[in-house]
Parts: sequence; C-alpha cells; structure tokens
Amino acid sequence: MMFKRALLWIAGAAALGLVFMAYAEPSLMQQMADQLWACF
Repeated sequence: MMFKRALLWIAGAAALGLVFMAYAEPSLMQQMADQLWACF
C-alpha cells in the first residue's frame, strides 16, 4: 500500500512538472493550440 501511494505521488509530481515546463515554453503552447485548432 505504501509503495502504491509513493508511486502516485511521483506520478503526480511528474505530471505537474511536465505542465510547468509546457507553460514555461510559450512557443510549445502555441504549437499545441494550433494543432488542436487544426482538428476543427
């Protein structure tokens, strides 16, 4: 049980880190938005 909880904490921290890195690079966010908009 303790291992599963630690794994969830690590996964959550990694996800937050990736989101932070994505927002720290504005051109990446612009490219992702353009790709999303191209679907419509």
